[in-house]
Amino acid sequence: MSNMSAKDRITRTVIAAGLIYWAMTPAGPTLAAGYTSMFMLATAIIGWCPLYSLVSFKSKKQ
Repeated sequence: MSNMSAKDRITRTVIAAGLIYWAMTPAGPTLAAGYTSMFMLATAIIGWCPLYSLVSFKSKKQ
């Protein structure tokens, strides 16, 4: 059921961590960055991206 490679999951985790940090700064766009980082972190943890499924894309080699 996974459609994401390990490299993709690590990249999403790093970007999500950066967005979480940015969302916590006083000048950052807290709501948009917060929701985006939660989505990216959740998909990285479970290894499945619903947007990839919509376009029939897999970064994981079978």
